[in-house]
Amino acid sequence: MRPGLPDRQGARTRTGGSARSTLWLAALAAGVVACQVEWGGGEIALEDPAPPPDSAAAERLEPEQIPLSPGPHLFAVRLDASGAARAVPLATIGDTEDGVALAAVSIPESEDPTFRARFDSTYLAPGRELDLLARGVRIGTLVLDGVPSAGGGACPSIATGQALVAPGQDPPAIAFAVPSGVSGFATPRRAPPLEPNRSMNVAGPVLAERLIGGDRAFLAQRVAMSPVETPGDTLPGMAATYLIADSLAPGPPGTEAVSLFFLARFEPAEGFIPLWQEVRRYGEAAGKEAFEYVDWIRLGVDRIDVLRRYDGTSTGFALGVARSDDAEREVTWVEPAGCDALGRLGQL
Repeated sequence: MRPGLPDRQGARTRTGGSARSTLWLAALAAGVVACQVEWGGGEIALEDPAPPPDSAAAERLEPEQIPLSPGPHLFAVRLDASGAARAVPLATIGDTEDGVALAAVSIPESEDPTFRARFDSTYLAPGRELDLLARGVRIGTLVLDGVPSAGGGACPSIATGQALVAPGQDPPAIAFAVPSGVSGFATPRRAPPLEPNRSMNVAGPVLAERLIGGDRAFLAQRVAMSPVETPGDTLPGMAATYLIADSLAPGPPGTEAVSLFFLARFEPAEGFIPLWQEVRRYGEAAGKEAFEYVDWIRLGVDRIDVLRRYDGTSTGFALGVARSDDAEREVTWVEPAGCDALGRLGQL
């Protein structure tokens, strides 16, 4: 053997031991789970002492998403003279054998923080087009154009938009909207405004006294009256609100207060025939309830008459659904407390 050169066999022995030691240390540092390492002809199994992750607990960290209602939705809309609009989903529209069924739109943010964003991106997305409805017809199209502003609590968000109305149609202050195809109207048309006529002014007090009844009925004061068109009738009907010892303004009523709302159709041979009446008798603020007519809309064969409801502390929409124009009606849906759509939309 030449001086200064390492023994080849010894070199192999030292190099092999160094490599095996390096592998052993690397395996320990990496925390390899259930891994086998060869060392000097033997095998050593390395296991991670940490317990396996709890998959069920991991799933609980992410709340399950609540499915969106399939819709369609009925929107309440505020308009100005230029057609600028603000709109908010009012109710989900369902269909049953007895006609349209309405359900409140609620945003369960406390249960699902993603719900509002998913709902808004689906139903309030800029560019979405809705049929704009008023006075029983489709008067135009509402095009949503802005980022929705979040509502408070479980109330739905408010979207902005622009109304495109039929020629000669002045945008009404209040209108309603549904997705295209839901209303049953193919093209928009003008809905001429109606004004109360002399026969309404004469018949209204007489009808109010008869519906209220009792020896105090003559005290009823009219606070609202609207002509209401019924397709096929030669003259419009009317909707009116009469009160005794009360007003539609916030605040408690007087002693032995009474509110009356009625909707009557005009029959040439018989005069005004009530189809819907709501009479309330109360003497305390907690019992106050009065209604004022807003409008009516057509959804296919169904008719929805829209009222404003006043209880002394808050207001909201109340709807009555009928399968025909001459069917009797009643309040079938009331807007949830705290989500007064019209009040939230504000004045434009």
